[in-house]
Amino acid sequence: MEADLLKERLQAITDKRRIQENIALKRRQIEEEKSKLQYMKKKALREQWLMDGLSQQSEEEQEAIRLQVQDEQQQSDQLQSNITRIEKEIEALETQELSVSANEEVVLLRLKEVERMSEDVSKRGQRLPYLAEAMQAMAV
Repeated sequence: MEADLLKERLQAITDKRRIQENIALKRRQIEEEKSKLQYMKKKALREQWLMDGLSQQSEEEQEAIRLQVQDEQQQSDQLQSNITRIEKEIEALETQELSVSANEEVVLLRLKEVERMSEDVSKRGQRLPYLAEAMQAMAV
């Protein structure tokens, strides 16, 4: 029983560590996505500023610029969507980590109870020879 509890606790610790590593990885991914998004926003602002300075543009140039702006907006929307998705994944992992931690705590309490029971049995076992001698002495 104690060996099973120790295995359960080790598994819980391993699972918790794996989850924490996944959370850290996801947080790095979010930072990367936010950095890309910030870059795209700055680029779009810079391009808008440059285009505002140009007075005459052909229809082809205007269409090319419009398509480029549309493409960049789609990329920005995709990045924002990725950030939101990863944040939800982190929330799910944090909930999972809490569950694993609670389970680990239950296993640890059960393990302590088993250890206490083992100590009690051991103490009783040490007293048995003395009790046997006492009973023999009383019989004589």
